[in-house]
Amino acid sequence: MSTSRSLAVLTILLASGVVACAQPDEPPRAHWTDVTDSTEVRLIRESESLCEDCITLERVLVMGDTIGDGYLREAMHMVRDSAGNYWFGQYEAVKVFDAAGEYVGEVGRAGEGPLEWDYAMPVHTDAAGRVHVFDLGNYRYSVVGPDFTLVEEERLLDHVHDVHALGDGERWVLNMWHPTPDAIGSPLHVWEGGEIVRSFGDFVDPANPRADTDAWRIFTTDAAHRTFSAEQYGSYEIEVWNEAGRRITGFLEPEFNDPPHDPEAPLSADNPPASTIRALRVDSEDRLWVLSWQLRDDWLDMMEERRGPDGRITLEMKPGLAIMDRIDGQIDVIDLTAATVIARARMEGVVLVDFLGEDALWAGEYAGAGHLRVGIWEIDFTP
Repeated sequence: MSTSRSLAVLTILLASGVVACAQPDEPPRAHWTDVTDSTEVRLIRESESLCEDCITLERVLVMGDTIGDGYLREAMHMVRDSAGNYWFGQYEAVKVFDAAGEYVGEVGRAGEGPLEWDYAMPVHTDAAGRVHVFDLGNYRYSVVGPDFTLVEEERLLDHVHDVHALGDGERWVLNMWHPTPDAIGSPLHVWEGGEIVRSFGDFVDPANPRADTDAWRIFTTDAAHRTFSAEQYGSYEIEVWNEAGRRITGFLEPEFNDPPHDPEAPLSADNPPASTIRALRVDSEDRLWVLSWQLRDDWLDMMEERRGPDGRITLEMKPGLAIMDRIDGQIDVIDLTAATVIARARMEGVVLVDFLGEDALWAGEYAGAGHLRVGIWEIDFTP
């Protein structure tokens, strides 16, 4: 749901008195898992007892050489297998590091044949220790064994933006723009046995030239096979869908970007860059963990005015600074029953990328221009 639609829904709810301060004699609200209302939006608020020291993070490992075979070009897709090895998608190959962070080897090469990749994206490791890789360029799904051999492969129907498993890898939720008559306008698709068996998610207007990009989602699945989905840019609205593709409920943090960012207008104090959600995770207690990139309060101090070729004055990063310098990583833990943030951790200058199971996350680090390294951070949470 777009921000404008979110605000419209919120306005209707306020006008009708659905969203209001709870009165002492107001009946308790239905537990969110019992709701099957396709339009409900619950406002996320900070708990009165919000804990900002309950989450502690410790960096325990750094991987990626600045030169040589262990060099990382990018690190947006990575999984850890049952032996503790880390598998990084690197376009035409998958690089593997062991549990101590030492480079082990490379799986695949550039091409279109078996174990040849165009854009390798490892997304899941199953109970047998096999790694499931989606190749965005070759439209192919492959399963690779612990010995780096090909176990099986299937063709994909279209370009996949992101993937999460339902269970142990027999079924998947794919995020992709697949404008066919039975799936048109749906960003999320349940894929099983090489076929789309169900499509769902917010409607994306196929007549919109940006429909492909607008269909991108940050999402995750949980043990109950529910899908938690948020738009990739600028919105802190999380919608929950059941296994049948029916919307259960939604959660909205209305002040996430205030004032909202207008991508068509130049950056200014009144039009700041947008904060954005980067990853979601549901823990064993049905708490939702949200990893986001938050715009720093002092971001304007990092900018300077420059005149473009068309004569227009724009704000650009000062020399020596990168866009990520104006962002802090943040983790929120949300009690979904009360729709409240119960714990929060802010990591200044750390480019958080994704969660890594129940007890860790990983972050991008730079050892100079073009030299990417990856840090593994252990999470301890004591509510």
